[in-house]
Amino acid sequence: MNRKNIFGAFTLAIALFFFWPAVYGSYQEMRALQTALSERQTLSDSRAAILSKAAEEYKKYQTALGGDVGRNFIQLVPVKKNTAELVSAMEDIAQSSGVQLTQVQITEAKAKEGDPYKTLSLSLEMSGSYPALRSFLTNLEEYVRILNVSSIEISSDETTGQLRYVVKADSYFLK
Repeated sequence: MNRKNIFGAFTLAIALFFFWPAVYGSYQEMRALQTALSERQTLSDSRAAILSKAAEEYKKYQTALGGDVGRNFIQLVPVKKNTAELVSAMEDIAQSSGVQLTQVQITEAKAKEGDPYKTLSLSLEMSGSYPALRSFLTNLEEYVRILNVSSIEISSDETTGQLRYVVKADSYFLK
């Protein structure tokens, strides 16, 4: 009888010896997954809070705007077309950004009926480095007049190693 107990205990010890790493490894993996799930839940909650704050700010913005976009837009655009001022400003922005402005084309787009403004389409050809282009776009964004950049074409000049850009944008003035 004693032999049977020893044999049973020995068999149980061998089974535990071989299966314990698998059981313990699964336990550790479960703990790691629970920790990761907890961290993700915390991150998800913080993102939800950020999104709700952004939604509240957007509602405040819409309320402050008051639905009268046209009137507010009129307050931001010049009363008359002044291409000389626009070209001069583009040259100043290009020079301060380290970009060489090679050509400026300005055309007046046909006004849509009912709009209180007309559009000037700009095509700016320039050359320089990528950081200079980023600086130019940043300065363009900070410019007093409203400018909507519609496209940027970038190509490489093999002879000088500089980048060439064509930036197309729209500016507005009242009718």
